[in-house]
Amino acid sequence: MISQTVLRGGLIADGHGGDPFLGDVVIAGATITAVVPASVRPSGGYDAEIIDCTGRVIAPGFVDIHCHSDLSLLAYPDNESRITQGITTEVVGNCGMTPAPGNADAEGLARVISTIDVTPDLEWTWSGVAGWLQALDECSTATNVAAHVGHGSARFAVAGTSAAPLERSQLTALERELEEAFSAGVVGASLGLMYSPGESARTEELALVARVVAAHDGVLSAHLRDYRTSALRRSIDELADVVESDGPRLQVSHLRGVGGEPGFADALAHLETLRKSKDIAADAYPYVHGHTTLIQLLPPALRAAGPDAVVSACMADPATIAEHLASAGYTPEQIIIMKAAKTPDAVGLDLTGAEGDPWRWLVDLLVENQGMVDVAVESGLWSDVDQALATDWISIASDGTALNRTHRASAAHPRSWGAFSAGYRRLRQHGTPVGEAVRRLSTAPAARVGMISGIVSGHRADLVVFDDHTFDAAATFAEPARPSVGLDHVYVNGTAVVGAGRPTAARPGTLIRRRQQ
Repeated sequence: MISQTVLRGGLIADGHGGDPFLGDVVIAGATITAVVPASVRPSGGYDAEIIDCTGRVIAPGFVDIHCHSDLSLLAYPDNESRITQGITTEVVGNCGMTPAPGNADAEGLARVISTIDVTPDLEWTWSGVAGWLQALDECSTATNVAAHVGHGSARFAVAGTSAAPLERSQLTALERELEEAFSAGVVGASLGLMYSPGESARTEELALVARVVAAHDGVLSAHLRDYRTSALRRSIDELADVVESDGPRLQVSHLRGVGGEPGFADALAHLETLRKSKDIAADAYPYVHGHTTLIQLLPPALRAAGPDAVVSACMADPATIAEHLASAGYTPEQIIIMKAAKTPDAVGLDLTGAEGDPWRWLVDLLVENQGMVDVAVESGLWSDVDQALATDWISIASDGTALNRTHRASAAHPRSWGAFSAGYRRLRQHGTPVGEAVRRLSTAPAARVGMISGIVSGHRADLVVFDDHTFDAAATFAEPARPSVGLDHVYVNGTAVVGAGRPTAARPGTLIRRRQQ
């Protein structure tokens, strides 16, 4: 007989957005077997392990629809950065970048996706998307994981780093790569329209990707071509124009305005209009600092040529590249070096720590690191963040990665450790009810990728128990590897991965393939 665990006496926020109710959640094996309101609790109690949840919220496990744990989950399977903020399922493969397909040229693909790879010593043992998914499936992890296929990686498999429009034969080959990925079990495809080589895609190519995703009832997650507030509407329309009314679910990734300009509310209103005829939603993180490759601060024509071309340009004309970086619109204190493997002493510094011209220092870092430098940039407005979080079709997502406190290869953005706890706290501070806040962290993002979620009998027992009043992030740029506070218990597939506020070292997570629940 399977032993039972009962989360007893908590406020159950079942994920459907309504008011929580007092009751118990019964778990047997990996499954929720009963949800019992306190008024009908059995008089004789339960023959089970009892977890006292008095004064706590019991919620569905949080689903991070946009993260970059594609490789780091294999290196850090205990996934401390995620479980300690209540995340039970990660969706990897975002921004058009995945470690397959395209890894017949593993070195070339590694350079293409370098900004998501924070574990450079990890050996890639797979060939193709099926092999990568198998590696995720065979690795015992603390969290569940589902995957997109990255359009940029698929394009690299077909045409390398070419910025030219794809020829008919190449479009056919791209379609074949996407079909093979869906056959392997991905839940969707992602676009990275600010990253080479994906940013070279034209309308015909984007429409092809949308058609394939729609045929498999998948989600199309999109890093827009331009997040400057003045360009948001144009960037959104580029994708809305290729998504038919019966097309794929379109998920605008990490929706935000960049550059400190007004007009974010207008972009939200435009999306509201589009939503009347198309299945469009978005996700956002509760921070004003982004985290990306330094190459993104360069003009589009230069960055589209790829990191090798950028390094060549830096060596040939460093003064001009420095001018480009200086004209990107940010001050030295707004830019923090997050990853620079060949110059580790630079990691964690903002540009005020540079000797001499800070922009020329960035050029030198690009050369020394073969173009693979990541930065965090204070590029948004808190007023925009709060407008996004006040919108009921925008979910919380981290844009972060699976890490442990032992990680040293790069500096961590605090969102990797605290996006969901910080997002919950900010939602509550601005008046969002408990039930609705929970929905935005759990069932809403799950539904976008076709996953079943929620505290319902028969569903997977992914659950979080926390204190509504104190649940919050503790991670900062100075100390990013700090677990959230106010979190008591986290269950993944019925097994405690956090108990009494501490990781248990259990690894019950599984790979969730398309249509597998």
